[in-house]
Amino acid sequence: MRNSNTLKVLLFTRDISNNPQKLTIYARITVNGKRAEISLKRYTSVNEWDENKGRLHGLTHKARLLNSYLDEVYATI
Repeated sequence: MRNSNTLKVLLFTRDISNNPQKLTIYARITVNGKRAEISLKRYTSVNEWDENKGRLHGLTHKARLLNSYLDEVYATI
């Protein structure tokens, strides 16, 4: 018998209400169409975030650290 369970992970950001230039990073986990969102307690500016890749732009030390953290979270999930 075939198993049709699905698992999707999406890394995305949301605006902070009192500071529109700062974004909070979230992970959305979808299993069989049911969603759960987790705040990763990490922040970035609007200019640094690449919406298509779900990562920070550039090769700065900060970008490398945060991108490696996001890779760890993705692999753990």
